[in-house]
Amino acid sequence: MSATIINFKNRSEGSLHAQLFLPADEKPLAFALFVHCYALSGQNFASQAVIRGLNQKGFGILALDFTGETAQDAKYIASSNDIIDATEYLIKNYAAPKLLIGHSIAASACLIAAKEIHNLEGIVSISGIVDKEQLSGRFKKLKYYSKFELGDHKLKLDKQLQDQLLSDKYQEDIKQLKKPILIFHSPFDDLIHINNAETIYQQSFHPKSFITLDKANHFLTNDDNADYVGKMIGSWAERYIEMQRENPLETQYQTAVRIGTTKYITEIKAGKHHQIADEPIEDGGKDLGPNPYQFLLAGLGACTAMTLRMYANHKKWPLDEVDVHLNHEREYLKDANETNKRTAKLDKLYRHIQVKGDLTEEQRQRLLEIANKCPVHRTLENNPIIITELLEE
Repeated sequence: MSATIINFKNRSEGSLHAQLFLPADEKPLAFALFVHCYALSGQNFASQAVIRGLNQKGFGILALDFTGETAQDAKYIASSNDIIDATEYLIKNYAAPKLLIGHSIAASACLIAAKEIHNLEGIVSISGIVDKEQLSGRFKKLKYYSKFELGDHKLKLDKQLQDQLLSDKYQEDIKQLKKPILIFHSPFDDLIHINNAETIYQQSFHPKSFITLDKANHFLTNDDNADYVGKMIGSWAERYIEMQRENPLETQYQTAVRIGTTKYITEIKAGKHHQIADEPIEDGGKDLGPNPYQFLLAGLGACTAMTLRMYANHKKWPLDEVDVHLNHEREYLKDANETNKRTAKLDKLYRHIQVKGDLTEEQRQRLLEIANKCPVHRTLENNPIIITELLEE
């Protein structure tokens, strides 16, 4: 993913620092505003995981660091108005955000700002805090702003935001949002208690969803947890956010492939399934999907594994698992008359199969024979004829 640094003025003439992430084809189907506090822990992977999960679904994301750490702005004081101002920036320069995502105290601020963002179709809270008693215990009042404590970290929040968070009508305002909402929280969060997620859930209207992050901490420093959150947000958003799909890839054939001017990101539609192919960075691509030869190997490997599974099931053999590891290599053939002279290249597909289970040696050898009879293997060995023609535009 590549980011564009965005700097713009908020309503107080202060400078806001954000990053804009566009999907692979640089044609967003919808926009999301992501306000987070991950920079406090240096946990860049967590924020990137959320962005990647949405990018893969076609979202453009404006990511606003609510701490000011990313911009290294020691004077930055966070405000719920900054979220609204970031929304106005998107509206003016791109399109209104349909999805609002907040993490930690930024999630709380997003719940306040959401009522002012009229085009929203969904809200996501990651480890948000709404309990008045827990909030008040973390504020330290200063002359012009407040400090909010998150473990060893402290954020600067403006007094208006503090007053909004401690207001008796804060939770009542959540009830009035009436937007689809997705709530993440961990029972192992040692900074913000999980009962905050329960409160948000109770105050919200359906459709509402809660996902517990088992064994995760507040900043999602475990990469697997962060990746899970990113994927789940992407899947949830696809259900609730209207995506403006222009010219979707359709076909009457088994598979269709399309590439535009963005090298070398390629759409693939196989039945109802969508994939992206790409080339690695060293070959001029962005490495956002497997390259064509990796798809070829995947087809052979999948067919091999499925064939062995079907055969073992038919024979009622105790086959627990099949792993297939593949490589593609091109090797020179040597001229028969001149052993040192290299002529044509020969494509070789190396397939290494692991079969696991309480199998006899005879059964293992039979499975190896069956692997060579899988349909894709046979197709590749039969030198298939490829018939190519041009279609009308």
